[in-house]
Amino acid sequence: MTLRLPILLALLTLAAPASALGTAALLGEWEAAVSPDNERLYIRLRDKGKAEIVSEYDFQAPGQSGKQRGRGTAFGKWTLKGNDVILSYANVQDRLRYSAKAPLSEVGLTGNAPALRPVGKVDPKSRIGAAILWKAPHEYKLKSPQTPSGEKPAPGAAPVGPSPASPPAAEGK
Repeated sequence: MTLRLPILLALLTLAAPASALGTAALLGEWEAAVSPDNERLYIRLRDKGKAEIVSEYDFQAPGQSGKQRGRGTAFGKWTLKGNDVILSYANVQDRLRYSAKAPLSEVGLTGNAPALRPVGKVDPKSRIGAAILWKAPHEYKLKSPQTPSGEKPAPGAAPVGPSPASPPAAEGK
């Protein structure tokens, strides 16, 4: 009888799912592919459930020539439920599903990499939207929009193709 308990525990350990996700695998920086306009979106998942959501972009200040780099940061909290990361900030809650081997074909590359993909209805105030976040460091850059004939659109013309928040075609940098 005393031998059965250790054997039973060993079998239960072997039967446990190998894909059980721990918080240590999620800590660090996760970044969306960089847009053609050099806009960046990334999150930092830190110890004790702390999170930082950062967007970087270029803008031109009124009355000044040349572009400046801007940065918007929101702080929040994150929790793990199964394979879903729940990110809460500024009265918004994003649900991101972890995948250890998401196909890089979505950013125009071969192979797989860890990713966080939004699931469920996206809050209109979400800073992440429908963007897929990849474990950093990486250098994924979206392609510039092109007209159906393959030419770049004229300056000021409406962009053709998916928006940066939709699953885009992309290229490695």
